[in-house]
Amino acid sequence: MTPITLGGSAAQAPQNFPALLDLLESRPQPALIWYGAGENQERVELSGRVLQNWAVKLIGLFSQETEIDEDAPVLVDAAPHWKAAAVLLAAGALGWRTTLSAPAAAQDDAEALVSLASGLEPGLIITDRPDAWTGAGPMASGLGEAELAALSPGLLDASFEESTGERLPAWALDISAEVRQHPDQLPAPLPPLALPGATTGAESGAAAGGGLVVVGAAIETSLKDWRLARWAGEELFAQMLQTWAQSRPVVLFQGDPAAQPEAWEQMLRNEGVR
Repeated sequence: MTPITLGGSAAQAPQNFPALLDLLESRPQPALIWYGAGENQERVELSGRVLQNWAVKLIGLFSQETEIDEDAPVLVDAAPHWKAAAVLLAAGALGWRTTLSAPAAAQDDAEALVSLASGLEPGLIITDRPDAWTGAGPMASGLGEAELAALSPGLLDASFEESTGERLPAWALDISAEVRQHPDQLPAPLPPLALPGATTGAESGAAAGGGLVVVGAAIETSLKDWRLARWAGEELFAQMLQTWAQSRPVVLFQGDPAAQPEAWEQMLRNEGVR
């Protein structure tokens, strides 16, 4: 299979967030492809236009429904999911200092995440497991004074509770319940904030025609013409942005390739990642 591209050329790559959103809006080709975990692996594909639309609606939502200080960090605590990727794009366009943390899988990981949150003192935590931050578990102590926003996993979710069966605190922001009410146009022009540059292999995959594959767990492998990254850290966000700026797709594989080798191989075949 020929690797997917968004079209365009590296010479025309945007250098700031408004230009990147304009590029995405103009592209009907796939920009973000997500593979869910589990036996019945779900696949969701977002064109550049749809990704831009989600980002614009999220920008409107966050601009009107959050009251964080301009310099306050934002912590995104979520699995590798297309909604989390759209959130990262919107947060970057707003100029937020965003830290990405993959969900804790063990007690030690949870304590490390609490330590991270305590050190950051975030103004906002965006998470796909709000109960962990508001319940009686170890992570609740890391919420501090931060606002909380909940990400549900479905494409057509009317609310977090409808999707998961879990009720949110009245003070928490339900992204799925609120985002569709916001317009498809930006509420105000965005500042021309520069895109962060990826420092590791930023050009190698795009130059060869591939894109970026992101996994939730570490894996040692070689992907011809594609870059591979783990879902964590500021460097990943920069790589995602540069991939879209170079008109290439980002593929999110939420499962563990080592635990799901057949699903991993099927994804590689589906997307022409070889």
